[in-house]
Amino acid sequence: MAIEWIMPKDTLGTVTFYDTNITLNKVAASYFVDAYKVIIGIDKEKNRVVIKNLNKEEATRGDINKNHLLDVAIKKSYGRISSKKVISDIAAVTSFDFKNSNNFKYKATWSSNEKMLVIELNEEVNA
Repeated sequence: MAIEWIMPKDTLGTVTFYDTNITLNKVAASYFVDAYKVIIGIDKEKNRVVIKNLNKEEATRGDINKNHLLDVAIKKSYGRISSKKVISDIAAVTSFDFKNSNNFKYKATWSSNEKMLVIELNEEVNA
């Protein structure tokens, strides 16, 4: 017997980029409840942004530049990473134009092996 269990809750992680912060929906934020810090990267070839979950040991062992470490605020229904500099760097290599739109929303998937959230920038999610 092959049973496929039904998920009663939405399991789609989404990330919204604003001009001052990155907001994670409840599903995406759930992967960072235990995060001490995060680091954010841009994969220009694959057109995606990644957010890596770091525990205290990983963040403080010295192999990651402390200027790359960011706080992630986890609330009951969302998470937020605030940094105008990070958003500015992401906007410089994407089509984000905050003068014409106040936010950009994309699907996000969790990579268990890498402990990071992968945001594909190829297709914007309609709000």
